[in-house]
Amino acid sequence: MTADLRPLPPAAVLLHLGPYKTGSTAIQQALFDHRDVLAERGVHYPESWRRLHREGHALMRWAPRGLAVPPVSVWDDFAAGVRARPERVCLSTEDFGRLRNPARVQKIVRDLGPERLHVLVVARAFHRLLPSHWQERVKSGEQLTYDAWLHQVFEGDDSQRAHRSFWTSHDIERTAGMWLEELPADRFTVVVTDDSDRLLLSRVFEQLLDLPAGLLAPAGGANASLSANAAELLRRVNTAFAEQGWSDRDYRRLVRGGVVRGLARGRSPVDVPLPPLPAWVRPLVGERSRARVEAIGRLGVNVVGDPAVLLPPDGDARPGDLSETAPETVSAQAAAAAIVGILDAALRRTPARRRGRTAAAAPVVTPVSAVPGRAIARELARRARHRVRSRVRRSG
Repeated sequence: MTADLRPLPPAAVLLHLGPYKTGSTAIQQALFDHRDVLAERGVHYPESWRRLHREGHALMRWAPRGLAVPPVSVWDDFAAGVRARPERVCLSTEDFGRLRNPARVQKIVRDLGPERLHVLVVARAFHRLLPSHWQERVKSGEQLTYDAWLHQVFEGDDSQRAHRSFWTSHDIERTAGMWLEELPADRFTVVVTDDSDRLLLSRVFEQLLDLPAGLLAPAGGANASLSANAAELLRRVNTAFAEQGWSDRDYRRLVRGGVVRGLARGRSPVDVPLPPLPAWVRPLVGERSRARVEAIGRLGVNVVGDPAVLLPPDGDARPGDLSETAPETVSAQAAAAAIVGILDAALRRTPARRRGRTAAAAPVVTPVSAVPGRAIARELARRARHRVRSRVRRSG
């Protein structure tokens, strides 16, 4: 059941919902990097960042840890700009894959234009997705071990964050159901990714947007997963951070913007890869996978790829319980990269208000050769007096 992909209408709006850890970052980066070529081919890709960020948060009335929720006017102004564009428009944000409120889906469809909107969502096999998704949650502050997190996902309910977060993004039947209340089935496409074919998603975008073949091939390294060593180090940092009661703002700046970035750069040959699924959860994953394949068949939407690849293999010889085999060491390279990352994040911090004052007070630069020597001497003496007075005040 593979859709016959043809270019979307010339004025279509393609909205890519992700969800997380299904190749979204790579395709977003490729679209952003080639936005000039896209424009030449009659496709507009917003230029503020590689994906919708503040605009999506404004619509959802939600923001990641450490960020303020933007006013809804940010989304309204953005959507009005999309409606005004006569060419194809491509939008991408994994955040919209987390929507649970049908009213917000209705608003998106209404604001972007129900006659123009086409929606694309990606399905990735659970047995491939789950380890990657856990470490991605660790990047955002998760403190649960891999095993404890899996227990919440498969044996918990919506009152538990891990269960709610995962299934909100990856319950494709629920997601499709909300959008199909507003759009016809032929405007909703499910791409079934196969980890053995890394170019499938880029080919789909190229065909739908009528772009040259190979243009959006991923460069690699976009939002790469952490090793098991690095994920465990970060998880323990998250726990210590919470115990200290430090702020979400500092977490975002120092851990997300420092430690995580450093660990992503500090890979070492001695790192341990993320493990496969532990034995206890494999039957539950198999049950959920079969139900998802059946749901995709019932939806009646466009399907690209073979849903059978979503079914897990019969077995995996490697041990998978990270709660019992959690690494106790990291390489010196990874540790140094994490420390350098947090130092860099701390040292490059400049309060916005101070930056504003500096910019507002910036003097007109006059060449030294045009300034009399006596004036230079007076200025140097003035600065010296100012420094002495400042030191006296600071000393009490």
